[in-house]
Amino acid sequence: MRNLKTLLGRGEAPDDEAPGSRPHEQCLSCSADLEGSKSYERFRVCHSCGFHFHLTARERLATLLDLGSFHEDDRGVTNIDPLSFRDKQSYRSRVINAQRRTGLTESALTGTGSIYGRDLVAAVIDFSFLGGSIGVAAGERLARAFEKATSRRVPVVLICSTAGTRMQEGLLALMQAPRIAAAVRRHDRAGLPYVAVLTDPTTGSAYTGFVNLADVLLSEPNALVGYAALRALQEAAGADLPEGAHTSEAHLKRGLIDAVVPRPQLRDSIAQLLDLLTNDYRLTAQKEQREGHSYHTPRTAWQQVQISRHEDRPNATDLIARMSTSFVALRGDRSGEDDPLVQTGVGSLAGEAVLFVGQVRPHGQRAHISTAGFRKARRAMMLARKFDLPVVTLIDTDGADPSLANEEAGLGFAVAQCMTSMLELPVPTVAVITGEANSEGAMAMAVADRVLMLDNAVYEVIRPEDAATILYGGESSAGEAAERLRLTSHDCLRLGIIDHTVPEPGDGAHTDHAEAAVLLRRAILRELSRVQRTRAKRRVEQRYARYREIGSTRSWIRGRLERQLAHFTDRMSGAAGRLRDRSTPRRRYDFGDDDIPV
Repeated sequence: MRNLKTLLGRGEAPDDEAPGSRPHEQCLSCSADLEGSKSYERFRVCHSCGFHFHLTARERLATLLDLGSFHEDDRGVTNIDPLSFRDKQSYRSRVINAQRRTGLTESALTGTGSIYGRDLVAAVIDFSFLGGSIGVAAGERLARAFEKATSRRVPVVLICSTAGTRMQEGLLALMQAPRIAAAVRRHDRAGLPYVAVLTDPTTGSAYTGFVNLADVLLSEPNALVGYAALRALQEAAGADLPEGAHTSEAHLKRGLIDAVVPRPQLRDSIAQLLDLLTNDYRLTAQKEQREGHSYHTPRTAWQQVQISRHEDRPNATDLIARMSTSFVALRGDRSGEDDPLVQTGVGSLAGEAVLFVGQVRPHGQRAHISTAGFRKARRAMMLARKFDLPVVTLIDTDGADPSLANEEAGLGFAVAQCMTSMLELPVPTVAVITGEANSEGAMAMAVADRVLMLDNAVYEVIRPEDAATILYGGESSAGEAAERLRLTSHDCLRLGIIDHTVPEPGDGAHTDHAEAAVLLRRAILRELSRVQRTRAKRRVEQRYARYREIGSTRSWIRGRLERQLAHFTDRMSGAAGRLRDRSTPRRRYDFGDDDIPV
């Protein structure tokens, strides 16, 4: 295995005194002997505890890009001391010393390169150069990097290690955030991927200004990540922070980043992600496809409800893992919460990249979707819109979480936004009811171009037990309520709510997860290939017409006849009831003239 010095190439190695380039004999974390460690030689990662040592900008590019592919741009873009700032040492001399020590001319190193042959623009913010602070020159380089990527229509990969704004350049430094952000947004509107990798540390204005504008945020393990410096947080708290706070792992738990990736896996992870986000493959179908015979289970509605709730029934995680390859999960919507009961991510389905949104019901448990879950789903849909990816949703939920905390977090708005976003997506959409889909929580992610149901799945306005309690006074009538609610897959097919049913193996999907995934994958591919034959504008119009007409009212004449018939039937039922009452024996009591039936 080649080491970093070999990968960097002759004449490109940084100064021996630069942080991260000086070899260590022992791990700074666990004191393990690093002599002869291939993991340390190749990636500067301890083979024993996984501690990640700091790398310089060129070392980072050497571990990520194809050998010899990097070409530096804008090396001559500099602006030393725009404010003639001086404290104990002149700012100019600080910059010059940093240049000599690191071999860089600024904290931002930008250029073009490739990963597994895919061209991209790479940018690295190096902490060893004045703490990776962003000044006028670094801001200009980063803005130019995004502009170049936009003009060449290639992705941007940013590796960041920064402490924020360079104070010696005053407000000019602060204004680099909007300067870079403007270029990022133009790159975003062009539909091009932007992946940011956060390393230790990533704080300050860069974190708030342009890092969080990335489509996907990755981070190295145990990196200090966030807006405030660790010292400022401790001062504000008045005590030491909890273990693991303000780290990449804490951010992942909150859905603020998408993944924590160890350095040895980072190159492959980025390559896989870019392959999916820039996928050009599209499924095609023959103009005419024969429909197979639709078989419906002979079970009662209540029996199907029980099967849909079976503790071994495959959930979204199980099905996605079996149906797709190269799946990359996305976490949260960067609002500070992540709902694990909603899984989103990009995966390959028969060679085509697809955005999956799955409602994950834990086996044998109830599952309510939180406000964060609907926001997470909407974020995934917006990425699908940007990258022109079909959306496949898998629905299995007890509905939206009705807790006070979720109400106060904006549950109603989140559900409405999720639903309308899916209705207006220009990309093909397929929704599948895989288990028990209940009320608004299910409906918000099921308004697709094509809606499928597994044969034993159910789609409910309310759980049968709850309906029986309200209508009949007890759960004992849940079976009757289930029949009357018309919630089975063949009921939904007759009502025009869904398009097709998907057969299940054996006595249900719970008996064979692999076979169930094969049957579902086949059905999804068939529907996707059909939907993709329609142009985007026409597709949205058809989707509008579909949901505009569901349960449509009758014409004026037909509606009037139906109302008159209903009133007539009601009067006849009332008359029959009165006749029965008259034929019932009555007993007269002495205390009144009223007749009371026995």
